[in-house]
Amino acid sequence: MYIPLKIFHHLLSPSLFTSAENYVSFSVSLPDLPELSVCLWLRVEASPIGTLLSYATDNNDNQLVLYGLYRRLPVASLLDAHWHHLCVVWSSIQGRFWHYTDRYLISSGSNFRKAWEIPGGGSVVLGQEQDSVGGGFDPAEGFAGQIAGFRMWNRVLSASEVEGVASGRGVPRGVVLGMEDIKEVHGDVDLFCENNN
Repeated sequence: MYIPLKIFHHLLSPSLFTSAENYVSFSVSLPDLPELSVCLWLRVEASPIGTLLSYATDNNDNQLVLYGLYRRLPVASLLDAHWHHLCVVWSSIQGRFWHYTDRYLISSGSNFRKAWEIPGGGSVVLGQEQDSVGGGFDPAEGFAGQIAGFRMWNRVLSASEVEGVASGRGVPRGVVLGMEDIKEVHGDVDLFCENNN
């Protein structure tokens, strides 16, 4: 398994999101997003994985939710207690999404939220699904595992850019949110840095 640990600037560990008190919040919010890419490393052992990321606004508590188990995103290969790189890419302009695991395109789809824009100004949370802005958590929907190298872009990453991110060959332009923007870790979530250059 090729894992460039030098990219693990921050690591959220281990399997501690499975409580309504365990989550991560950010100091910045998102801009309006007609396109986005979300990439991260994750390590999980069993299903259900739970909620990786949620984004809520005053108008809709489910503006963006990335579950670890979703009918269009196969995750069975991730449940082996090894690190995997996951990227989910979406374009409202094209009405398409792409799902990459370990640098490879695993699935894609069309007619998906075409001409819809994710509005900015809301609350981003790792590890829980928000039923209200910044809260309303259900422990049954919490993430169980480890996350590293989380980033979100305001555009569609190309297949070669996804491969570059997974291989640790730099960070493409357009990052709007990352681990460096963490405001607070809540509950029993551990946040630590690794420097394995």
